[in-house]
Amino acid sequence: MPIVSSPIPAYQGSVFISYARADDEQPPFDKTTLGWVTFFCANLQFELSNAGVHQAELWLDRYKIEPTEQFTSKIADALSKAALFVPILSPNWVQRPWCRQEIASFVELHKDEDDKIVLVKKREAPEGDIPPPLLNREGYKFFVTEPTGIVREFYWRGLKDEAAYFHEVKRIAEWIAQRFIVRSSDSDSGNARISAATGTSGTVYLAAPTEQMRDAWWRLANDLTSAGYEVLPTDGKLPKEAAEASRTVRAALGRCQLIVHLIGEGEGDALAGSSETLARMQLRLGREHNSSSKPVPTVLWAPKWLPDDAVQKRDPFEVLARFGPICPGEEVYGEEVTNLSQWMRSRLQPSGALSAVPHSRVDLSVIAASPEDNGGVNQLANRLQAADVRVRPVYAGAEPAEVLREQIALLVWGAADGDGVGKIVADLWAAGRRAFVLRLPGGDLPAKNSFFIEGVIVEDLSALPGDRRSARLLLEQLGIAHAPDGAPR
Repeated sequence: MPIVSSPIPAYQGSVFISYARADDEQPPFDKTTLGWVTFFCANLQFELSNAGVHQAELWLDRYKIEPTEQFTSKIADALSKAALFVPILSPNWVQRPWCRQEIASFVELHKDEDDKIVLVKKREAPEGDIPPPLLNREGYKFFVTEPTGIVREFYWRGLKDEAAYFHEVKRIAEWIAQRFIVRSSDSDSGNARISAATGTSGTVYLAAPTEQMRDAWWRLANDLTSAGYEVLPTDGKLPKEAAEASRTVRAALGRCQLIVHLIGEGEGDALAGSSETLARMQLRLGREHNSSSKPVPTVLWAPKWLPDDAVQKRDPFEVLARFGPICPGEEVYGEEVTNLSQWMRSRLQPSGALSAVPHSRVDLSVIAASPEDNGGVNQLANRLQAADVRVRPVYAGAEPAEVLREQIALLVWGAADGDGVGKIVADLWAAGRRAFVLRLPGGDLPAKNSFFIEGVIVEDLSALPGDRRSARLLLEQLGIAHAPDGAPR
C-alpha cells in the first residue's frame, strides 16, 4: 500500500544582520580568535538549527555581495525580503551612516510589522545617538555593567563568560524560531482557527483579548495548542451579552490549570447589558474564582512594549495599579510575548498542572516609605521578576497588612526620612519578617548613617540595579536567592 504523507513544514525566512565592520575585527596578532560578529552569527545559526529552523538564513553583506556587484541594490533587495532585522548595536554601529540607513529602510519597508526587529547589544551606545526605532528597547545584552560602573563583556578577545553568552544566543534563536514556526502555521490572515485539542494535557484560560492584543493572543494560543493544551475561550472570543459572557468565563475558569490575562492600554468595549469593560470583567471573575475556590495560578501579562508603540515604554506595575492591588497567586510578567510563551510552557507539566514551585522559589515585597521612592520600587520590582522570584511592589502609605504580607522585604531608601523607614522596618522585624534596607545616595544622610536595628541587613548601593542580571546578583549577595549550578544569571 502506498504511503500517503502530509506536506512537510519548512520553517524558514531570512534574517538581516546589520553591523559595523569595526565590530568584527580580529584582535591584532591573534588569528585564532574570531571577530565578534562572525562568532555571533556562527553560534546563532547553530542555535537556530537546534531550535528546528535550520532553513533560516542569516544575511550579512560581506557573505552575499561580491566585489563586482552593486552594493546598494543588493542590500535594498535583501532588506525588502528579510523577515527579521537584527542590528548589532554598539558605539561603532551608531556612527556608521550605512547602518542607520539600513534600519531606516527596513522600517519603511515593514511599516505594518511591530516585532520584526531583534535588538542585539554588543555594547551600550549613548542614548542620544540611537535611532528612534531602537530607543527604549531592552534587547539582548552581551555585557553587564557592574555596580562600580565597569562594563564586563561576555565576548572580548574571545569568550569571557561562556554561560552568559550562550544563554543570550539561545534566547535570540528561540525567539526567531517562534516567529518562523508561528508564521508557517498561521493562515494568510494571521488568524488561523485553533482546532479543539484532542487528548489535551490540560486547559489554560487565555483571556479574550482586546483588538490591540489579538495577535499576541493567537501566538500564545498556537504555542499552547501545539504543546497539547486546550485554550479557552475558543478563538479568543466571548458572547457579546454580559450575562452570557460571564457564564462562559466562569465555566472555563472551573476547568483550567492556569489563567493568563493580556493587559494592553485599552480595556475593550463594554459588553451589552453592562458598563464593565472586557478586560475588567475577566479579571474580576478570575479573582472571584480564586477567592471562592482553590486558587488557580494567574499571570498578569502587561508587556513593557506594545505592538503599536515602539517608543513609549510601560511600567507593568503602574499599568496593573489601574485594576487594584495584586492578589495572592497572581504573578506579573512584562517581557515579550515569546518570552512569556516559553515561560508558561516551562511551568506547565504534561498533566496540565503547573509545575511544583521549587523549594528555592522566593516570594518577596519591595517597599517604599516615601512617595518619592515609589519609582525606585517599580524599577527594582521589574528587574527582580524571574521564574523563581515572585515580587510584589508596596508603595508608600500602604496598609500594614500589605507591608507585612511577604516573609522577605526589601525597603528602597532614597528620599524617605529616617522615622518613616524606621517604623516600617521595626514593624517588619517585630512580625518576624526578613528585612533588608537598600540605602541609596542622597536624602536624609545623617539618618541613613546612624540607622541600625538588630537583625536588619543594610546594603549601601550607588544606584538600583540597571538590569536583570545585576538585580539577580543583588539577591545572591544578600543571601536571598542562589543561582543553580551552571545556570546563567
